[in-house]
Amino acid sequence: MHEIALDFDGKRILVTSGLVRAPIYQVQGHESGLRTLAHSASVTSVDWHPTLPMYITGSADNSVRVTSIL
Repeated sequence: MHEIALDFDGKRILVTSGLVRAPIYQVQGHESGLRTLAHSASVTSVDWHPTLPMYITGSADNSVRVTSIL
């Protein structure tokens, strides 16, 4: 089972993965290849801040990463 999260302005989608980084996809445009900070196990949970360009990822290694896209 995978999770997806749409950012605050509807431009990017954050997706869980079986990898140590979660991919970020741009809904429209040409931005590609963005990935989250690495964990040491698969990314199991993702979410965006409701009003800021920040996101959080959680991992099977029990770590959490909070990142700003600025």
